[in-house]
Amino acid sequence: MPYVKWMLNSEDLTPDDEMPVGRNVLELSSVRESANYTPPGTPVVTETTATSVTITWDSGNPDPVTHYIIQYRAKSPDSKYETVEDITTTRYSIGGLYPNTEYEIRVSAVNSIGQGPPSEPVETRTGEQAPASPPRNIKAQILPQNTMMVQWEEPEEPNGQIKGYRVYYTMDDSQSMSLWQIHNVQDSLITTIQSLVPQETYTIKVLAFTSVGQPSKFQVGAVSDTSIELTWEPAYEKEGIISYELRYKEGNFGTQMKKTFGPTKSYVVEGLRPNTEYRFSLAAISNKGIGAFTNEISERTLQASM
Repeated sequence: MPYVKWMLNSEDLTPDDEMPVGRNVLELSSVRESANYTPPGTPVVTETTATSVTITWDSGNPDPVTHYIIQYRAKSPDSKYETVEDITTTRYSIGGLYPNTEYEIRVSAVNSIGQGPPSEPVETRTGEQAPASPPRNIKAQILPQNTMMVQWEEPEEPNGQIKGYRVYYTMDDSQSMSLWQIHNVQDSLITTIQSLVPQETYTIKVLAFTSVGQPSKFQVGAVSDTSIELTWEPAYEKEGIISYELRYKEGNFGTQMKKTFGPTKSYVVEGLRPNTEYRFSLAAISNKGIGAFTNEISERTLQASM
């Protein structure tokens, strides 16, 4: 008489004395569906923007996969997974994300049996974007000697790390803002503006910047006794960079000088004094206007040759 024996991998689930013998009817109860699943490989991030992340992954399953399911969430204590279903490729771009936010992403495979376990999650951060809201609570106070103190608070939606602020001010607010005077500020929520005209009323606006549109890797190249070369990686700007503005001065208190030039990756500042420290900062200009200035870098010219 035949008998039925149950195995789970190599484990014997049916002791010899319990094997059904002598019957030609077998009743199975409490049967659970079984399947072999392998989670997809941990996703690999191939591209990020301010509002999207593109990932690829290995199937991980020898059996045919009907589709994949992606789950993602912002890394915060109370965030829940959002789900994208019916993905039939092993590459996908998740859109509609928040800028400058860390996300956790995992992938599951689905075959004819059902959904398998999720992959190990991958963590990534979306890119920065220009601030979505302006600086808050701007206050101004007139000080002696035709000086004004201006202070403000960070934007509620910075969309990245704030790299600097630009204070616009004018005696005639009917003018286009491109004609207003500009005072740039880094690493501070307060500044003073000097040399104001007495007995005049000023209008003030403050603009915040992230690193979007800001040149990167701003550094010193070749140095001589009368010149300093500066190099950088071009700023990314959808509209395209049309020029750069370089500001520099001798030490901390020298008169600020300005050079404007076309799109390039380097510039040589000439006509400098020997054995003198200079401080430089750079901003990119697109059709939308001038971007955020880099942090200042300093370099000393060489001693004059005999």
